[in-house]
Amino acid sequence: MIELDNVVKRYGSKTIIHNISFDVKKGEIVGFLGPNGAGKTTTMRMIAGFTEATSGTVTVAGYDMATQRNEAAARLGYLPESPPLYDVLDVTTYLRFVAHAKGVPAARIPHELDRVIAACRLEAVTTKECYKLSKGYKQRVGLAQALLGDPSVLLLDEPTAGLDPGQIQETREVIRNFGRENSVLISTHILPEVTLICQRVAIINGGRVLAVDSPEGLQRKADQSNSVIVDASGDTHALEQSLRAVDGVTGLLIRPHPVRSGVHSIDCLVHNEEGIEARIARAVTGAGELFRLERRQPTLENVFLSYIGHEGGAINADTHKEAA
Repeated sequence: MIELDNVVKRYGSKTIIHNISFDVKKGEIVGFLGPNGAGKTTTMRMIAGFTEATSGTVTVAGYDMATQRNEAAARLGYLPESPPLYDVLDVTTYLRFVAHAKGVPAARIPHELDRVIAACRLEAVTTKECYKLSKGYKQRVGLAQALLGDPSVLLLDEPTAGLDPGQIQETREVIRNFGRENSVLISTHILPEVTLICQRVAIINGGRVLAVDSPEGLQRKADQSNSVIVDASGDTHALEQSLRAVDGVTGLLIRPHPVRSGVHSIDCLVHNEEGIEARIARAVTGAGELFRLERRQPTLENVFLSYIGHEGGAINADTHKEAA
């Protein structure tokens, strides 16, 4: 239902999206996961037809977005990062306007409004002007307009931003129900969002898709590897050389300790095997002084961070360097 094939997006001489390829099948919810600035919104805008790919092809429901944009738009619901509301209209009037714009037959519009208002829990604000709504309600009205017209493909850019925990739960349920028979692509930087409702996850960073897998597949990768965190002093180059020589260490990130002067904080990506901590300790004491060594248990979040190279302490694995 959604397919990107070697898609590139450039603005002038700057390449924003680098040859990305992935798809979303009918009856599938796919999470588009990456940090802020990774290229998620640009990709969503190309799929929605708001901007055109520089090269490669984007198809929605079998229609090429470069040449058949109107046909694709008729089958597409889109919630951008900032909901496209008309502030002076009340919620019901706004949704009725969107229904007309989408070409919903006049006889069906009352039923469509009732359906999306109930699905998005908007009964309490139907007569309120959009500018008077809280951020959470604005997000829900944005979701409601995306659902109008019974689209077969739904694009959601940060759909739970600004919602309270109860509203987040309700929104997830709406997405699950829609995704049983249709196709959903959810852009987010929140890992639990995709693990709870998505069948597959596409991880993007720096405009490149680094992995496409199921949450269970990513968890299996987590089970196969974890990390050891070390605080040590000594020559940075000597510590790096010594640690890279350790059997079972597959990647390193060395940075200054946030508090202790002259001390390095080192994240070692390691295979899940017995004795790795002892080998790392010997390597560190052979090149410097060891202050702390801690095994970090594998989690799905660690696998995600190992792909994107998070500044807050993720591992810059050798496999990530190759993918990038």
